[in-house]
Amino acid sequence: MPSLSTITLTLCAILNHPHRYSYSVIDWRTCPPAPLAWFSLRELLLGLVHTPALLLPLAAALGLALAWWWQLPRLATAALALLLPLALSAIYSPPATALLSGWLQSQLPAAPSPGPGAVVVLLGRGDAIDATTTTSAAAQLRRDASLSAYVSGDDRSTAERLVRLGVAPSRIAGDSCARTTWENATRTAAWLRQHHPGAPVLLITDPWQLPRASHAFTRQGLQVQPLAAEPQLSAPERNRLALRESAGTVLYWLQGRM
Repeated sequence: MPSLSTITLTLCAILNHPHRYSYSVIDWRTCPPAPLAWFSLRELLLGLVHTPALLLPLAAALGLALAWWWQLPRLATAALALLLPLALSAIYSPPATALLSGWLQSQLPAAPSPGPGAVVVLLGRGDAIDATTTTSAAAQLRRDASLSAYVSGDDRSTAERLVRLGVAPSRIAGDSCARTTWENATRTAAWLRQHHPGAPVLLITDPWQLPRASHAFTRQGLQVQPLAAEPQLSAPERNRLALRESAGTVLYWLQGRM
């Protein structure tokens, strides 16, 4: 039987750090690492696209190779080697970011307003975006006590941030298993079928991922209400997201997931 001093110390610790003890109530699932074989290739290609210092010289080299293949004269060869990287560099400009962002927004599916008992779903997107989406989600959850929250494919600390923002831990669940947007959708749908069958989804993520994610969740037979939470990002970061999500959206179209 614990001593009186031990009980006193435990109670003092709970009073001083109440969130630390409430975190254990969160229904959280972790999975053993299981890397996808194509992840390395995908990140290599995306890293190349996101690094102008590497991509543009490769474009110039491609121009020279094409000129040699087509046996172009010297002036045409020089023009092709110069103009190809120059044209490609336009994808890093603010107008390109705006154009791609607008195109992504046009891909959002029509969606009804969520009914009572909806589940707020957050997707793992890194600290800068997570800070914005959790703030938005917490506001929704505090406003409507009938809502629950599910954090997909993220670190447990994101769920704990919701607790610090005033959300009861018993209303929060999640996993650190999903590695792609499609897995976010399939794993969340499986959890919803078990715990909240038929519940609509209030999907909160950044505006660049939101269209693709909304289609992925809708493909699981879920009623989805998309809600964009736009983080404060630098121009290069916004461009990076616009390029990445545009490529991902085209890929999802080709895979029949849009």
